[in-house]
Amino acid sequence: MFVVMGDPTAIGDYPEAMDNYDLAPSGLMQLIAQRFNQGVDHAGSDIGQPTRFFVGCALNLLPPDPEREIKLLRRKIANGANFALTQPVYQPEKAREFLDLYAKQFGDLEMPVLVGILPLYSVRHAAFLHNEVPGIVIPEEIRARIAEAGEGAPQEGVRIAVELVQQIKTWGQGIYLMPAFGRYDLAAEIVEAIR
Repeated sequence: MFVVMGDPTAIGDYPEAMDNYDLAPSGLMQLIAQRFNQGVDHAGSDIGQPTRFFVGCALNLLPPDPEREIKLLRRKIANGANFALTQPVYQPEKAREFLDLYAKQFGDLEMPVLVGILPLYSVRHAAFLHNEVPGIVIPEEIRARIAEAGEGAPQEGVRIAVELVQQIKTWGQGIYLMPAFGRYDLAAEIVEAIR
């Protein structure tokens, strides 16, 4: 079960909706991992049988404040996170630096990190992700490659994604593909290329 806070409603399709923060992700992870998986509800009452949820958390490998992100990650681990999923990564060397910083302070990360790969398919797509989606940074070099590809931008996006996977597999425990707007064809091309 992947537990995240989610984006503020102000940046979604219904900006007038209200955000609800009754339970933060780390608290929900604790409820699932340390209560439901033990066979009790939040009040300690028996729920019949224990659940067997494998709890995932979000991890920003390129945070503006690495120390804060490490502190958040430690809290998520303490509350029962078993694995982490990241936002799409376009700077694998910088992402690796974050994990090295963590390891320097606490030893190797004690759970698998699955790194997000989102194939770019147009200049507009790359610009939107870079400028409008919090936590996603696409280097100028990659945006330029997509721009220079013109009509071939989707195929260049696949090539870039394959290059990223090749770099990430030296340190990540896995990747997951995030095809945008139904572009499953691009995900299939990436899978074929990395087999």
